Amino acid sequence: MVFHNSCTLIILCTIIASSVAFAPIVSLTQSRGALKAAVENRAEEAAAATNPTSDDAIKPCYWRSPEGMCRTEKLDFRPVKGGWKQRLQLKDLAVGQKLIGEKISNADLLQAKKGPRIFYECGIGRIDVKGNWQMVSGILKVAKSYAKPSVVRKKVQRLTGKPVELIVHKISLATGTLELKLSSEESRAELEKETPKFSASSLIVGQELVGKIVQLTPYGCFLDVGANRKGLLHIQRVADLFERYIDKEKGLEEAGLERGASIRVAVKSNEKKRLFLDFTQETKDMAVEEAAAKKHEEEEAAAASAAAAFGLDTIEEDSTSPPEVSEDEAAMWAAYADDDDDQSDDYDDDADIEDSLGIGSY
Repeated sequence: MVFHNSCTLIILCTIIASSVAFAPIVSLTQSRGALKAAVENRAEEAAAATNPTSDDAIKPCYWRSPEGMCRTEKLDFRPVKGGWKQRLQLKDLAVGQKLIGEKISNADLLQAKKGPRIFYECGIGRIDVKGNWQMVSGILKVAKSYAKPSVVRKKVQRLTGKPVELIVHKISLATGTLELKLSSEESRAELEKETPKFSASSLIVGQELVGKIVQLTPYGCFLDVGANRKGLLHIQRVADLFERYIDKEKGLEEAGLERGASIRVAVKSNEKKRLFLDFTQETKDMAVEEAAAKKHEEEEAAAASAAAAFGLDTIEEDSTSPPEVSEDEAAMWAAYADDDDDQSDDYDDDADIEDSLGIGSY
């Protein structure tokens, strides 16, 4: 009896010990299953965020666009008609696209580390993982971080209480942010600054590039060709191309080389960290052809002016057609021809002279 009870106790202890030993394994298995399910759910949510619903199934979302005199990027004003309009999706916007927006009140960040910012409602939204609309406010950087507070406040005041024409500058679908600018030129200039530059030492003589004129000087113009160093197009190169004197900055502008213009150039020399540029051969050939055509036009104009001064349609005469004469002039010419026919072929001029002087020949 004692032995039987002892065996029962041993078996019971063994079962309890086994249960305790296998408990962590069961818990670990359950945890792994829960983690796997969570990962799968997260993947499904990410897929839904990428393409939550078809465009046809998305319910449209509307916003009330501003009305009044809208400030344009050219700093003038034009009337805009407000009303309820359908929101645009953030993913459908393009850099450089124009929007009409109105500043959101009590949302300014004028003490931001990266510069003062204000926010605009311009009818943009995005679809969340559940297929619902979320409003996307446009961010406009008003000034540099070191700008005076008084200057910032005045600029913000000018942009408040009226519709403003805005330019799409940057779009981030991952974070759902939209950055705006007040003009296309400002946006392009900032994007160009962010574009990585290549080493100017890699340029070789004769290589053709497209450069943008960034500075005019009395001795030429500096161009940004995408390198980490500006190139100089000397004023003598411009004078040689147009075959005339170029009067410093004024002459460069008259030749079409104004600040901001883009032209095609070739590397003339690249030594000692000095990049000198010249016009391409194609540009030179075109200039020669234009000069020849202009000279021909000037000659034709001068000929037409001279013909007009003499009362003629043209100063060129047709040598194949005889000149026109009046009837009286024609009769005189006929009589003269008859007199010539009456004279004999043996007429002696010397004898006629002697007879008229009374010294006949012996």
